[in-house]
Amino acid sequence: MDQDLKIKKISEKKIAQMTKNISWIFGIIGFGILLSQGIPLLNSYVLGKIQIEKEELMKDPIPQSYKEYIEDEFAYYDPGKSYFENLSKSAENLQYQGLFTYDPTTKTSKEILVNRDYNKNMSISIPGIEIEDIRITSNVESSNEAVYDKYLKFGLAHFKGTPLPGDGGNSFIYGHSAVQSFFSKHSNLPETIFTRLEDIDIGDMVEITKEEEIFKYIVRNKKIVSPEDFSILKTQGDKETVTLMTCWPLGAGIKRLVVVAERI
Repeated sequence: MDQDLKIKKISEKKIAQMTKNISWIFGIIGFGILLSQGIPLLNSYVLGKIQIEKEELMKDPIPQSYKEYIEDEFAYYDPGKSYFENLSKSAENLQYQGLFTYDPTTKTSKEILVNRDYNKNMSISIPGIEIEDIRITSNVESSNEAVYDKYLKFGLAHFKGTPLPGDGGNSFIYGHSAVQSFFSKHSNLPETIFTRLEDIDIGDMVEITKEEEIFKYIVRNKKIVSPEDFSILKTQGDKETVTLMTCWPLGAGIKRLVVVAERI
């Protein structure tokens, strides 16, 4: 009788333990199922929220004629009008009166000229990175987002308040860059052609055409700077230079990729 009772208690313990183990197993399986579904859903929700935030900054870089083909593709973020507003204020504070730079053509020094009324388009070619005859709009009012966005649809912009190429000092020219996934499929789009600047090398040639005259420059410096670095507008000693700028990392507005080329 005692033996039967002992066997019965052992059996009940085994059943209880087995029930507990099965409950744990089902619980773990259920938790795993929740995780397998919940994590992707949570990840999707978070990514969606991030994308919504990004879309507020996203620009449409495509001229109307291209829209039917590539309007849904991600291209680039605008660096923000506040950056250009601050840059414009810095340009206004630049003093050129009495400053001279060396003209390699005449082999003489000449006073720096800032011609804010010049309104003819120029063009730029950089053979080393396969940029050819890209339009530069002169004297773009860069503190006005609607203005510079309009001109950047068709190429690059010369920053109003800095000298024009050939007029001495430092000419400042800027353009958009695009993320590689976009640029690899649209590598010749004028608006994002400065994506190619990342591949430029020291010693590469830069040619800028203004009316019938071609100004040649050689790349002397390439650097990444913070968006608070407004020294990129300044004249480089007695050198006549052109500074080319785009956003970096490509397609984002975190920092700036700056290329400085000296006239030869």
